[in-house]
Order: sequence, then structure tokens, then C-alpha cells
Amino acid sequence: MVLLIDTNIILDYLLKREPFYDDSKRILALCSQNDVSGCIALPTVTNLWYILRKVPEHTRRVALKSICELLEVVGTTHE
Repeated sequence: MVLLIDTNIILDYLLKREPFYDDSKRILALCSQNDVSGCIALPTVTNLWYILRKVPEHTRRVALKSICELLEVVGTTHE
């Protein structure tokens, strides 16, 4: 199964936003265990960088690098 992970799910996980943190953690755990293939759209990466701009740059960079290693970054074509 392939899941397209929304920006808000990533934010819920990174910022531990309640009441959605546990669900977002489960989704990303499924991706890390290779039970499902997770992907994010390319604009999600830049959106996250902007939304998280108040987080220190090093922390933001490490978090986004981890997300990009865990999930496949896909283009925004019809394919």
C-alpha cells in the first residue's frame, strides 16, 4: 500500500500536536517498518521549511532530512 502523507500529518508528528500526535506517530511507524510505502509531495518539503521557520535551523534541517529519508519525495505530475 502507498500512502501520500499530508503536511499536517508531518506537523502533528514533529510538533507533537494533540489530539493527532499518536495517529501521526503510528502512520510514520508503519512507513519506517516498511509495512506501507509513504511518500510526500515535493511542495510539502518547502512548506514544512517555511511553517517551521521559528524552530532553530539546525533542528529543522535534521527533522526534514529524517522525513525525506523515511518517505519518498514525489513530484506533482499526473503520474
